[in-house]
Amino acid sequence: MNSSEQPEPAVTGIRVLVVDDSTVVRRLMDLTLTPLGVVIDFADTGEGALELAKQRRYDLVFLDIMLPGIDGYRVCKGIKGDKATKHTPVVMLTSKDTAFDKVRGIMAGTDVYLTKPLERNALLAAMGKCLPRWRNALPAHGTA
Repeated sequence: MNSSEQPEPAVTGIRVLVVDDSTVVRRLMDLTLTPLGVVIDFADTGEGALELAKQRRYDLVFLDIMLPGIDGYRVCKGIKGDKATKHTPVVMLTSKDTAFDKVRGIMAGTDVYLTKPLERNALLAAMGKCLPRWRNALPAHGTA
């Protein structure tokens, strides 16, 4: 699907990029966010994520650390190091939860660090932290 065929964000006006090589995680994100009017693009590699980030403006990126090819830390650095995307919030999604991993995420530029398995409330709270307009929309969706 090319960019002219992409649907525009419906209710919330929010577009996110989900980068994870797990079909289960991508499906969970789709089932959680799409009913709230969030438009989602998916990438399953770091290279694919960087390419999509160059092609389209995202309000938020959900990023796994363990990816084929370029890992999530390098993808985050790439997003934060690009003038066009440096202000895009990045939420790391990972099963790596040691202090060392969290510091690496912070050093790469992540805004929020979430550990798997993902919980719906934590996911929505992370969005609220990164996107004030999302936080303001939550009561309208009955998820506050």
